[in-house]
Amino acid sequence: MLLNRRTCCVVIGLLALGACGLRDAQENAASVEVPTNQVRSHFIGLPNGATIAVEPGSVGEQLANYLASRDPAPRSFEIGGKQFDDWSATATPATRAMVPELVELLKSYPDVRLRLVGHSDGAGDAKANQKISEDRAITAKQMLVEAGISEDRIETEGRGMSQPIADNANVEGRARNRRIELIVIEK
Repeated sequence: MLLNRRTCCVVIGLLALGACGLRDAQENAASVEVPTNQVRSHFIGLPNGATIAVEPGSVGEQLANYLASRDPAPRSFEIGGKQFDDWSATATPATRAMVPELVELLKSYPDVRLRLVGHSDGAGDAKANQKISEDRAITAKQMLVEAGISEDRIETEGRGMSQPIADNANVEGRARNRRIELIVIEK
């Protein structure tokens, strides 16, 4: 259908106004300051068509980028944050919140095999710390298996208090040492 000259001018004018409005909206959005303590998630598309939201610099982002790369296995990832309470193998809510993201990654990369390594802080005796670190690794594996990941893809190991990543002399350091380390052993 042919449009007359007047109709074309109206359509072009509306498109130009829309473009100006879009540009103004983009400029206004760019000028809005986001507090530095607010983390902005972004989405990563996975090979199976799923999408996950990850925080910049998070383990989820690092793991997704690694699995999409040609970098060889093995590779270790430190899961940050307070993962377990003192003398407990019960995962904290923050640790449980990471499970769906990890499950989506593992479903998207079905050839990936993991080793979950439990660690403890330096309080108490070595034998008790070895046991709690093993229990923590088993807890992490159970969370993934309950979410649908085949248990034959996941190994567990406990290293007790032998590999601290922080100072055991303070509360914050001991909390960081009570952790799970995720090692991609095959991809």
